[in-house]
Amino acid sequence: MTQPFRLGIFSANVVANWAERHGVFAAHGLAVEQLPVASSPAQFASLMAGEYDAVLTSPDNVATYVLNERNPLGRRLDLEIVRAVDGGGRLSLVGGPAIPTTADLAGGRFGVDVPTSGFAFVGFALLRRAGLEPGRDVEIVTAGATPRRRQLLAAGEFEATLLNAGHEARAVQAGAHVLGVVSDIVQPYLGSVLATRTEVDTPGLRALLAAWDEAERAVVAPENREEVLGLLAGQPDTDRDVAEQMYDTLLDRRHGLCVGGAVEPAAFESVLRLRADQGGFEQEHDLAALSRAGGGLIRA
Repeated sequence: MTQPFRLGIFSANVVANWAERHGVFAAHGLAVEQLPVASSPAQFASLMAGEYDAVLTSPDNVATYVLNERNPLGRRLDLEIVRAVDGGGRLSLVGGPAIPTTADLAGGRFGVDVPTSGFAFVGFALLRRAGLEPGRDVEIVTAGATPRRRQLLAAGEFEATLLNAGHEARAVQAGAHVLGVVSDIVQPYLGSVLATRTEVDTPGLRALLAAWDEAERAVVAPENREEVLGLLAGQPDTDRDVAEQMYDTLLDRRHGLCVGGAVEPAAFESVLRLRADQGGFEQEHDLAALSRAGGGLIRA
């Protein structure tokens, strides 16, 4: 008998897709439904309402919803990270066709999920590196999840945004420009994690984590390269060239998969420090302690 498991995601994930196509989830007794989210506030509202069993999200989202009372939902949540997923999927500041350099963004608009999200802080740091102050030199536009931001960038709703997980490669193929990547300003970096409510410690969650490990090992195995490329090329707006760029990113030590799922404390601390340095916490915290398992954000 299979157990339903609902996973809230921003973008398609090749490990989850492999596990679905190759029966890995089913072999672990799971029927996993991957549910696209509109924004990080919507993702966490649904998680707390029990509409998701877990979410694939930025670790910064977990930090702000656990530690800040004045987060987008207006209350602190009981959440924990249960697994590292990737190093950001080549998270990039991407300018539209008319924006070949970051300096060209002066007077323009920058689309973010929400202005208080971790990816936004990466973008703000990349803007400041070019001498542009967010909110003063560049207008900040709330635009929702990554796939939607790529579409709105192409439609000219703003001049730049943050894209990753292949969306940056698709945008470049359509004429956009990569203006910077997260590793330009901080490394190591933790881009995506699996997280859930603190009280969730179910057989279903344990089965998901075991299935994820198994599927991840298959995805990075060299003998499965062509099949993984086929999975990637099956995503919308993805030809062979984009799929190959996505595959290379999966294997990249800085930006790719966190094989084995352990949260590297230095990488998580980099995420937290980006927020702290930009005034994103309501009080001071021991960031090194928070970056370790059992420190309040990562399940022991």
